[in-house]
Amino acid sequence: MKRTLIAALAAFFISSPALADAFSVGPPDKVGLSAERLNSLTSALKAEIERDRLPGAVVAVARKGQLAYFEALGYRDAATKAPMPRDAIFSIASMTKPMVSVAIMMLHDEGKLFLFDPVGKYCRSSPTQVGVEATNAAMRVRFMLTSPKV
Repeated sequence: MKRTLIAALAAFFISSPALADAFSVGPPDKVGLSAERLNSLTSALKAEIERDRLPGAVVAVARKGQLAYFEALGYRDAATKAPMPRDAIFSIASMTKPMVSVAIMMLHDEGKLFLFDPVGKYCRSSPTQVGVEATNAAMRVRFMLTSPKV
């Protein structure tokens, strides 16, 4: 529990641009990340921006004390097409989903939780999917990391 809280707080503070400057910057492959996969992240975010599903984003990925990816994409203000700065400040109404997502990914990295397992394997009463067509398929952990399609 304590480690999860520390990691969640670290993820919050790592996302701060002021702290991002404190990291040494290095190529993704030097810290065990795939430059190709990070480029696909950029492509996916750009596609969402082009479809007007996301106005913009700032993404930072750090590993082993090195900043391997730090991109500002899209618009700070979509109406005026003002570009998104790397030091943008975002108002987040609820931090529950980001904190739980960090905890889930930490447990996944440690091999204690698997994204394609049914939620019922870890919780006695499995949550129901709101706004999703009912199916016989079990609710998977990975579904908890995404929003239902609107």
